[in-house]
Amino acid sequence: MLPPLDALLFLVGLTSLTLGADWLVTGASRVAEHRGVSPLLVGLTIVAFGTSAPELVVSSAAVLRGQPGIAVGNVMGSTVANVGLIVGLGAIVRPIMVHRKLLQREAPLMVLVLAAVMVFAANGVIGKLDALILVGGFTVYMLYLVRWAKSETETGQFQAARIEAHTKDTGLIRRPYVNWMRVAFGTALLLAGASWMIDSASKIAIAYQVPEEVVGATMVAVGTSLPELASTIAAAARGLGDIAIGNVIGSNIFNLGLVLGTAGLISPLELTAGTVATQVVPAMIFCLVLIPLAYTGHKVARWEGILLLCGYAFFLYQVL
Repeated sequence: MLPPLDALLFLVGLTSLTLGADWLVTGASRVAEHRGVSPLLVGLTIVAFGTSAPELVVSSAAVLRGQPGIAVGNVMGSTVANVGLIVGLGAIVRPIMVHRKLLQREAPLMVLVLAAVMVFAANGVIGKLDALILVGGFTVYMLYLVRWAKSETETGQFQAARIEAHTKDTGLIRRPYVNWMRVAFGTALLLAGASWMIDSASKIAIAYQVPEEVVGATMVAVGTSLPELASTIAAAARGLGDIAIGNVIGSNIFNLGLVLGTAGLISPLELTAGTVATQVVPAMIFCLVLIPLAYTGHKVARWEGILLLCGYAFFLYQVL
């Protein structure tokens, strides 16, 4: 039987996630409009960073507490959940249009980073040098995005002026500080909600004596991915496909590069053959499958979302 206090904590966390996702997506999209920056960049940076912070905190804390299995499982499980669960549900809510730049640049980069992780894991451990390469590569990627953001902002000035001219009456975009407050408070609620839900899930897992590798790849992974789930579904429902898919791919790059790299810098991460077979390989399969699905009409259709969900259900079955 589910403990009452843990059940209450779970519901409070879920409510916080829902409200936080709505504020974050609304504020981020309006900031993008005001600045003339594309929604794609917002999804890859602001939203992805805000919703991926739980993975960074949880994985780092797990390694510091001597539970590297949770850290690795969290990253790999979150990568699978981002594609199978989150994109799948988002596409079912509303077919997600995919930006061409994602298919040409970010999606292949996501696969490349995961391939590097597989190479590093071939000897059974992600050492500090491997981790440094992951963090360094992620840093270079972020510097590139910042440089790209400047050019996007410059070319988007006419768009920003046009939007401002059509929103004089509402005042929504003309008051950018309000939108930044939405982003800040939305992110804070997402982080708090994720923390409460993870705490309750962890207590339940301990009560049922579930191994830490399974906890990391399932409960913890789903728990830390809930911000991505909430914000991606909110974006998909509003027809903001760039933010929805950009958020997922940006979060995967964040998780594989910065989160796994940071955890590995704290302490070397051991990966057993079982972990590679049941977590790392499925993560690669899901990331590879997403690309051709998105190429069909540059969107993820409802039936493709159902296919992704079925694949995620099979992943949970083979892990458990």
